[in-house]
Formats: sequence, structure tokens, C-alpha cells
Amino acid sequence: TPIAGIPVTTGEGDAQGVEYVVLNDDVLTSVANATLVLLDGSDLERLAVLFQFPQFLEHCPNDTLQIMVPEICRDAVRWREDVQMAAAEALYFVVNMEVPEAVAKRICIASLRIIQNSESGDVFDAWGEILSMMLPQVRRSDVLALVVPATKDRALSDKVEFRRLAARIIGSLNDALTAEEVEEQFLDQALAICDDPDSSVRAMIAQSLASVGSKLPLRVAEFHLWPKLEKLMSDSNSRVRAAALRAIAKSGEAHRADSSTSKLYRTMLLPMFMKECVTAGKVAAQDLRTVDDDTYLMLEIFSEVYGYFLVAVSSLFNQDSDWVTALNALRRMVTCNGPTVRHWCAFNLPAVAHVCGNLKPERIKGVIQALSTDSDVETRATLASGIHETTAILAKGVLREEVLRAVGELMTDQNNQVRMHALTHFANLLDLLRGEDGTAANELSPIFDNLEMISQESWRTQQLLAEQLKLAAKMIPPETLCMHVAPVLFLMARESTYLVRKASISALISVVRYIPDARRRDHILKHFRQEWARGKVYWTRLAYVDGCQEATMIFSRKLFRQLFAEELLLMVNDPVPNVRLRLASVYPDIIGSCKDLPGFNSNITQLMEDKDPQVRSAAVDASQLVLKWTGTTAEEEKLDVEKEQAENAFFVVKAKGGKKEQRDDSTKEASNMNLKLGEGRTGAMPGRAVSFSNSNPAAAAGATRPTVVTHSVLSGRGNWEGNANQAANEDQDSSVMADQASSVDEQGGAKVSLQSEDDKPKRKRMCGCFG
Repeated sequence: TPIAGIPVTTGEGDAQGVEYVVLNDDVLTSVANATLVLLDGSDLERLAVLFQFPQFLEHCPNDTLQIMVPEICRDAVRWREDVQMAAAEALYFVVNMEVPEAVAKRICIASLRIIQNSESGDVFDAWGEILSMMLPQVRRSDVLALVVPATKDRALSDKVEFRRLAARIIGSLNDALTAEEVEEQFLDQALAICDDPDSSVRAMIAQSLASVGSKLPLRVAEFHLWPKLEKLMSDSNSRVRAAALRAIAKSGEAHRADSSTSKLYRTMLLPMFMKECVTAGKVAAQDLRTVDDDTYLMLEIFSEVYGYFLVAVSSLFNQDSDWVTALNALRRMVTCNGPTVRHWCAFNLPAVAHVCGNLKPERIKGVIQALSTDSDVETRATLASGIHETTAILAKGVLREEVLRAVGELMTDQNNQVRMHALTHFANLLDLLRGEDGTAANELSPIFDNLEMISQESWRTQQLLAEQLKLAAKMIPPETLCMHVAPVLFLMARESTYLVRKASISALISVVRYIPDARRRDHILKHFRQEWARGKVYWTRLAYVDGCQEATMIFSRKLFRQLFAEELLLMVNDPVPNVRLRLASVYPDIIGSCKDLPGFNSNITQLMEDKDPQVRSAAVDASQLVLKWTGTTAEEEKLDVEKEQAENAFFVVKAKGGKKEQRDDSTKEASNMNLKLGEGRTGAMPGRAVSFSNSNPAAAAGATRPTVVTHSVLSGRGNWEGNANQAANEDQDSSVMADQASSVDEQGGAKVSLQSEDDKPKRKRMCGCFG
């Protein structure tokens, strides 16, 4: 039956008697229409819409938050239990987002109403969780008016479910109220709940005290919370003991600044930590498959809070035996056969490095290496997520070699998740691990050897790789930039999505800026001009325009004119309107560099007369900016002078006496850049061939046939080296061609091309920087 004009097909049931509903496209593609189904549809139709809620939230977040969520909150209290449960599951996707205060308040009120009407069960627990997760975003005055009174009432209830919910909400109020308000409103009730006859309530309040104890003043923790939590450490229920251990460790770490003056740190927290270290060491040394569940739970929780505890009490270690006990427990947990325990050890490694980095670094030797080669993927991924923090502390000390190996292992890990986490901090890691010459340490060369493998991941990984390479360009050795980085960026730009192409071209411009050999730099840019600015497909030409726009921010005006301007201005005659439109859009960025060049003003005039209306409009806007332009400011002029001075000091042009040697290096480099792209981590890609030819236009006039050097990449590093040597020999056999190519290259006229037209049908596509 149509609902408010929205067609919804409802079936009676299939052969097995299962009801089904089919939502019309008008419902699935409109938040407003889907909301009407929630209001007036049957329970089955509401379930169908609620199951689609994540898609609505992802694609139409504003409409979903402003239209659908308020209606769910208003009517959910009247729905049957299975629909209320589906609504709570839908709102799980909302509570972790930043939402408007009005929406947060509506969710809070709806949760309180449904909890009030539910005695217990899954619906009660689900909406209680929604309420506790939403509280940090609710306005403080609304929390005081709505939530605090309800929580106090439920804390005194004779129902276990209500008291457990009150204990849960007390922990969430930590972020919604001030420390004084939490102490005033809930301290006495929290301490009373610690003695609740039900173990699930005691465990919940102990868990809440982990956050509450971190916020309350030290005097409250010393005189009220820690003595009560110490008592819970002797509880008969292991979950209560585990939650109490977590609360003591986290609250102790929060007040560590006062550890030297607080009596309980020395008389309670330090002995407790040492006792748990001894116990954990003994348990971790066993086969954890044979220990009972309660023992394993306590080991797991201790491994989780080990870092908190160590930071809290390490300043009180007076004897060397204290360090031995603490770090032996860590080693036992790192090498145990419990993957969850090792995962938490990786999580706590930055804290361990913080404590031991300056005092006892040799005591944790081998820990980082063990975790970086752990058999558990989650352990390695967790280590990779925080490896930059660990590296920042240990990179310059006695564990530098171990850190370098660990970073290399993580960056070249077989698992994409591990590589992705490490790649997120790639530029930062290179900065922290710089060698004496200011570039990346030689020990990290395997990372660059495997860049192509990383570049074959998802487009998001490729985009992240390009962004990190851009940030790290100045720290990567120039040879590596030429041999590894530039080819991979070209490959990703050509073979991946628009966002990857944009990030790769932007990174390429930064890479070119940090290649000191001007001829090698020009060699890469020559390819960029020939294969991209003059490419047969329009998106390569768009990418060239994007690259030029990036170059205006990196290079001085003088060098920009020399390297990019001429080819850029020639694109005014491009046959594709989108390319001419992009060209018109970058004119404001190149005014300072190109305004005095021949053709600059005439190009604008030509674009203003373009047959495409959007191009004409963009050109008119650009011309107005050109007319209003009064010259560079003093600050811009100063910045440009600094860029030019830095470029003059950085880029090197070899003297005439070294031309022959430089020519040979350039020829080999061109072949090497192609060859490297055919080589993956475990070997080359079968069936790929790369080519490099230099043809002299002057020789072409005499009908001299261009020489083509072709290398098939068939296997791994050994074949790569053999092919490189073969390339060098062929270069020597073709010395006349090399001399001609080099002499023309000095004038900027050498051409880098693919194989001749006769050779092209022999393979489907080229591989590498020049493919």
C-alpha cells in the first residue's frame, strides 16, 4: 500500500513463510521519503529502512541527522522491541560522530524514555549504551537537568539492571561534568555501589572509576577511591578484580606528577605493581592454553595497563631489582603464546620507551624487534600505529639499529593493514631516522626497493603513499628519488584514480625540487612534458596543469619560467575544453612568473574568445585579476629571492670536463628508472618490457635511424643488475648516439620516446616511468 505517496511493495511471504518487503527506489534514494516510511509504515517496513540507515548516514549525513534521527527519537518509544533494537543499532553509527547539540539532546531523551519503559533485556542494555556514549556531546545544563536525577534514582533501585546502568553512566558523566560536580553529585553513591551485592554492578562501577578517578583530585583518590579499589582487588569475582586493577593503574598514571609526595604511591601502588609483575611473569611463562579463564583474564588486563602502571610508579624504583622485576614481566609477556597479551604489549611500547629510553634502554633490547616480527597481524599493526612515538625516543640511542630494522620490517610487512599504519607516519619516521648527512638512513633502503609493491595496494594506500613521499622528499637521497620514487609516482599517476593522480603529481614536483643534479632533474621533467603535457589522453594534460600549479608554490619564479612556463602556455590550443578551462583557472597563480612572457596576454585574449562558455567565463575572471594585479608584495618578493638563492645553492650543473661521464650516467639512469618499475618485492612482473630511446633531430634530417635500447624485466634483483650492466654495455656500443643525445640535451632538445611504431604491436602496454 502506498505510504504518503511512496510506493512500498510488501510480500506475504516466500516459500519458507518468511515475510519480506521491497523498498522502492524513491525510498532508498531520499532521506525524506524514507523518514515517511518510518512514520507511517508497518514494523516490517521500518526495519527495512533502519537496516539502510548506515547508507543514508554515509551519503546524506546532514539530512539524516536533521530529518531522520529526530523522528526515530520521537517515535521509537512506541515501536515494538525488535524495531527499537534496530533503531539502537542504527544510532550506534551516530553516537561516535560529532552531532549538533539539539540532536544529542533528542537522542538522550529518547534513551531515557525507552529505558524507563524497559525492565531489562537487550533493548534496555542497548539504549543504555546509546545514552552513555552520547552524554559527552550533551549540553552540561541538560545533563544536570535530565540525566543526573535519573541516574541517582536508578542507583538506589532494587533492580540490578538499573543499578548497573547507573554505574555505567557515572563513568560517562566524567566528560560531561566538572570534577567538582562529579564529586558532589556521585562520589558517595559510587563508593556505595562498590559494595553492591551483585558482582556485575561492582565490576561496572570499578570500570567507571578508571575515568572518574583520573579526573577527581588526588586527595579524593587517596582517601576514598584507591582504598575502595584495593578492597575490590580481593573480590571473589575475577571481572571485578580486573576492572579494579585497570582503574588503579589509569588513575595512578593520571596523578603521577605527585607520586613522590603521595604516601599511597609508595605504600600501595608500587607494591601492587611489583606483585602483579611477578604473577604476570610466572603466568606468561606457561602455555596459556592450559591456564584457567580467570588467570588469563588478569594477565590480559595487566598487559593492557602495564604501560600506565609503569609510568605511574617507575620514578619510585630505588633498586636495580625493581627494574629487573618490571622488565622481566614485559619480556615474558612479549614472548608468551597469547596473541592478545602481545597485542597489548605493542600498545604499551611507547610508554615503555618513555620510561626506559633515557634510563635503561638496554633493558628492553630485543623487545621492539620481537614485536615487529610477531606472528599476529594485530600485534604488528598496533606496533606500527605507534612506531613513530617509540622511534622519537629511541632513534638516537643504543637501540637505533633495532628501531631501524623494526621500521623496515613494518613498512615491508606482508599484511596491508600493517604497512598502511606504518605508512601513515612514513615522513615523520624518515625525519627521526635521518643519517648524519641529513637524508634517510641507508638501513631503510629496503623500503624504497619495495615501493612498487606498496603502490599496488588500494587507491587510499596509493594516495597516502604519495602524500608521505611529498613530505619526505627532502629527506630521501637523490639517487633514491631518481631510481625509485619518481618512477613509482609516475606509475601511480598513470594507472590509478584521480585523487591518486593528483597526489602523485604533487609529490613528483616536490621530488624534482630535491634532485640536486640539474640534468637528472631536467631529464625527469622532459618526460613529464613529452608524455603528459603532450599526452594523447586529456587527463594526462590536466595532470600537467595541476603539476604546474603545484610548482608555482615550490619553485622560484625564475626557475618556474625555465622549467614549466613554455609548455604550460602552449596548452591554450588544447583540443579538449576541460584542459583549456583548467589552464584558465591557474592563470592567477602564474601572473608573477609569466606576466612578462610573450603570449601570456594573448593567451588570455584567446581563451576569452573560446567557443566553450565555461572557458570564456574563467578567462574573463582571470583577465580581471591580471588587470588588478599591481605586482608582488615585499613579502612575496623576499620569499621568491630566498627560493632562488636556495635553488642556486642546491642545484649543480657539472663542468664541461665531466660531460662525458655525466652523459653516460644520464643514459643509464633513464634505463634504470624504467627497469625498476618492472621489479616487485619478490621479483619482476613477467612479460613486461621497457624501452628508452634518444634521437637527435639533427641526425634525423640525415635519415639516421634512431637507436632503441630495450630491456625485458624477467625476474628479481639479480636480473635487474644484469640488465643494468647490459644497458651500460649497449650504451658504450652506441656511443655516437649517446654523444648526440647528450649534446642536444644540454640545449633542452633531446627527446625521450617510446619504441618505434614498428615495435609497439609486440606488447600490450609499457611499464615504467617512460611507459
